[in-house]
Amino acid sequence: MRFASPVEAMQRALAIAQTARGSVEPNPLVGAVIVNRDLELLGEGFHGVFGGPHAEVEALRNAGPLPHDAILYVTLEPCAHHGKTPPCTEAILKAGLRKVVIASRDPAEHGAGSGVDRLRAAGVEVETGLC
Repeated sequence: MRFASPVEAMQRALAIAQTARGSVEPNPLVGAVIVNRDLELLGEGFHGVFGGPHAEVEALRNAGPLPHDAILYVTLEPCAHHGKTPPCTEAILKAGLRKVVIASRDPAEHGAGSGVDRLRAAGVEVETGLC
């Protein structure tokens, strides 16, 4: 699958997030897609169950080895704290992603910009506010 634009890639992430409606409360619905520079889909994932792997981790698992130009589109700022799962920011860094596009920053007090800050501090290009 190839997306026509970055907005279309984010719309796909928003759509697959809906798959978990009713399964993740009190957490939000989150979807993620990973593409190459030509916007070809490499992997996608969503947060499917409360306490389970987050969307970013599922997308990374489904993508397999990534090219150096891979881009992550995610509907919510990646977590940077330890909770029921390890920080998604660390999985993103370990995978070698150099660009992350986020639809919305995390409004939760424990999130609130810490994911963006962690990624930027590690040299990852981060864009926010798409869609």
